[in-house]
Amino acid sequence: MKRDLLINGSLAVTSLLIFTLAIEYGLRVTGLQTVEPNPPKIYVRDENPHISYKLKPNLKDEPAYKATVSTDEFGMRESGNQLNVNSQLLTVILGDSIAFGYGVNDNETLASQLSVLSSQLFINAAVPGYQLEQERALYEDYVQDLKPDAVMIVFFWNDLDGLKPGILDDDGILRGYGWKPGDDTRPWLERHSAFYKAFRKLMSLRASKKHQEHEREHAKEERVSRDTLEKYVQDLRAFATILPQEKFFVIWPDNFLHEDTKPILTSEAKAAGFTVIDLYELFGNHVETLGWDTVHPSLNSIKQAADFIAKQIW
Repeated sequence: MKRDLLINGSLAVTSLLIFTLAIEYGLRVTGLQTVEPNPPKIYVRDENPHISYKLKPNLKDEPAYKATVSTDEFGMRESGNQLNVNSQLLTVILGDSIAFGYGVNDNETLASQLSVLSSQLFINAAVPGYQLEQERALYEDYVQDLKPDAVMIVFFWNDLDGLKPGILDDDGILRGYGWKPGDDTRPWLERHSAFYKAFRKLMSLRASKKHQEHEREHAKEERVSRDTLEKYVQDLRAFATILPQEKFFVIWPDNFLHEDTKPILTSEAKAAGFTVIDLYELFGNHVETLGWDTVHPSLNSIKQAADFIAKQIW
């Protein structure tokens, strides 16, 4: 009996090991999951510390975030169409990964959708991870020379986190402010096992979806610091003074309603001369996101937002 149990146990362990190794090999060979860091090769450092990093110029269909990214000579994401910038009114969109179009192709971004819906050209100057400080610095160093007729800032609530600009390391990975080489604290398995990394991503996605549901159930809780809000408003006022007369402030929803904060933010943005477009009026706090993500909007949500924004400004 003991011998049979030992044999059966050994066979089970061996089968499990073979199964795990087969998955490990398959993930590595197909490229579905790598062990080494594989960041999108779309960023370059900038000498201005207030910018820190930006998109590389002249990219052509570079794979990034399960989509492709192309940029012009200024490092602005291409819209995917052939509109003539010299013959149309020009609006520049500033923001983070929401406005950039994380997870969608060049012709599917908010800027591209708005260009199709109007006779104007919308240039996508948004960059993943950007805060208002970086948006202003980018505008002053690069965008302002384009002499835009209007500017649209797409606000997302993590803009109120008060974080400093991130850092691009030597491998092209975006790190948090203050990161230093050698700060890699990933567990051994994550650094050596593709199977473990894939499994952990799946578990993280499941946890994120549960967290999303929890936040929506407690949507009336206020998670914004008043000090951070006041700092953001001060910076927004100062930024507004160097922007064109025509300027828009788009509020993109997260999982909370921000019933205390949003009226203050709206009022202050209007006082600074912005036309405020509140996408809570369209989505509430339930924006459809990418299937593999709980933050960034799906293509369907981007199209709905573009249509709503277009009706507000024309």
